[in-house]
Amino acid sequence: MINYRQIFDVWRKLLVENESFDIERNPTSLRVLDFDHTVAFTGELVYIISPEDNVIETLDSEEYSHHTFSRDEIIAGYRYDFREFDDVDPSLATENQYVTEILKNFINAGDTQDRIILILTARNQEAEPGIRNYLETIGIDHSNIRIVGVGSSSPQKKVDEMARILDQYASIDRVSFFDDSSKNTDEMVKFFESYEEETGREINFDVAKVEQDGRLIRLPGYRTRKKR
Repeated sequence: MINYRQIFDVWRKLLVENESFDIERNPTSLRVLDFDHTVAFTGELVYIISPEDNVIETLDSEEYSHHTFSRDEIIAGYRYDFREFDDVDPSLATENQYVTEILKNFINAGDTQDRIILILTARNQEAEPGIRNYLETIGIDHSNIRIVGVGSSSPQKKVDEMARILDQYASIDRVSFFDDSSKNTDEMVKFFESYEEETGREINFDVAKVEQDGRLIRLPGYRTRKKR
């Protein structure tokens, strides 16, 4: 069996050794997709842990996105445990073909130097080998896909990563962002609008929320891409 963690370690080393190559790129488009319940409907569970360190409940990704602790529960010491999310179990995951067909189009659209494709997940970075393994199982070439785990469900974490990339590549003027969390998509629309006002850069953005059935709903602010 292929050891994807070993492959990942070698791949990471090569990236570090060739970091200067990436700086010379001038991509014009940035394509960003969430992973859980966007690229795939995954089966990993979040554990709710009591102050006595007992598992009292489990939540799937969709349930977790709507769950909050009360103030009293936080004070008492209730917490989340994301132990399962450091890997992806392909046997529990179902491909969201509405999104993966778009992802394949991104991958095959012209010169790879013209675009950045990014899977931006709330999982930790440790999940990257598992995500790449899953993409492999569904036949998606992930060699030109970046995977970044922000390790948090806070929308600001994804906004920060988006801002970092836009600041790094002044050539980007088209951005797509697909996510199943309305908090993330709403915050991203606000970010793009404020980013244009603050920097004077015109960003043609396409923000879409992924519904429970996998379909995409475009948010207000969607703009027709420039013809090239």
